[in-house]
Amino acid sequence: MNKFEIESCVKWIEDNNFHTIALQVPDDDLDKIQDLIDLLTSSIHDRQIEIFLVGDGCSPCCNDLLNAQYCNAQGLIHFGHSCLSSSSDDNQQTTPIFYVFYQRSLPDDASNFLLTNQDNSKPYCLVFYDPCFRDAIEQHTPSSRFLFSKISSPHSTDPLHFSLYGRSVNIPVPLDPSNYSIVFISHSKASLHNFALHFYAYDFRSFPSDSSISAKKLLSKRMYAIECARNASSFGLLTSSNSLLNLPTTILTLLDHIKKLFDQHNRQYYTYLMNTLSIAKMNNFERTVDVYVLCSSCTESIWLSPDYKQFNIPLISINDILHAFAKDDDSLSLNYLFDLRQILKILKPIDENEKNENEENNSLILKNPNALLLQQRDGANRGLDGSHAWWGLQITENINEEQINQPISELKEGKSGIAAGYTNEKF
Repeated sequence: MNKFEIESCVKWIEDNNFHTIALQVPDDDLDKIQDLIDLLTSSIHDRQIEIFLVGDGCSPCCNDLLNAQYCNAQGLIHFGHSCLSSSSDDNQQTTPIFYVFYQRSLPDDASNFLLTNQDNSKPYCLVFYDPCFRDAIEQHTPSSRFLFSKISSPHSTDPLHFSLYGRSVNIPVPLDPSNYSIVFISHSKASLHNFALHFYAYDFRSFPSDSSISAKKLLSKRMYAIECARNASSFGLLTSSNSLLNLPTTILTLLDHIKKLFDQHNRQYYTYLMNTLSIAKMNNFERTVDVYVLCSSCTESIWLSPDYKQFNIPLISINDILHAFAKDDDSLSLNYLFDLRQILKILKPIDENEKNENEENNSLILKNPNALLLQQRDGANRGLDGSHAWWGLQITENINEEQINQPISELKEGKSGIAAGYTNEKF
């Protein structure tokens, strides 16, 4: 039970004079819940405390503030790994959070690398790590070459203060692949995924050694996502209730920016707010939405989850949208970010009066009661343009007067089975 840091939890509860607490515990430790609650209640003196168990409504790495608020909890204790997509440094949460990261020792190969200083190819080496290695890293003495990040993201305007995914570090010279190599000590594959993608142009090394990941493959997937965004005409802006509670100001600002961007490029969009991001629910909108845009702070697990492959609709990030609609003269960084706080820093104001002259207007025009003419910006890709008209389910070049005046037929039960094709198909 040492990993639960009972004394630190009790001190935090007593210092803040809390009477109602929510605990978020990983599934692997649910069998220890009763022992954990007994230790907490017996260690807190001079008061009665009510404890709730939460965490079922979101990804384990994110703070379940939604259920914590349902319980009227005064504070949340998050046990286990965290994606650090939000923190108390943001001053955006209304519920205080205390993290217990389950501290562990460094992998042997990572410890040997830091002690022997094996790689001297660059003047400096930035060392990032998952939160569970925080105490082990603090035992290493900083050197002139190794720069260790800290698990925090305080707001700073200093250009030599670098912050990413809840980690921050003060650097001696601006970030550049010629000056820095990057080391990431990983316990979570998702965290490694995010850092490898951001530092794809750098000399990047990860530990344990068997946790290496191909940045080229990650980058190719992002390129595909950008192309999906460019070709789409209808978008679904997807966010969760927990994300809005963790980063309300950041997400609402980003949503407002993206909506203006879509308006400028004549794109249609829908906003979806869900308690839980359900693939089954989102696949129901396959005919309405071309691409989903994840506007959520749960940046880790959804990209690597096995369920991700079940999406019938492409799922892309906010950064993919920014790259897809960037102007030729925009100096947009090539570093890929899923960190919403960092994306917010690179946004440029949008001139709402400026229109994209190269984009056609997206409209649905009612020609007569029985026929619809669809005009789409991507009509050339879908085989739909102004020369085609729809009569029921058939595409026709011309509609005569007799068809226009023909009454709508009575609905009848049609053939059943799997469709083999249509007479007007080219393939």
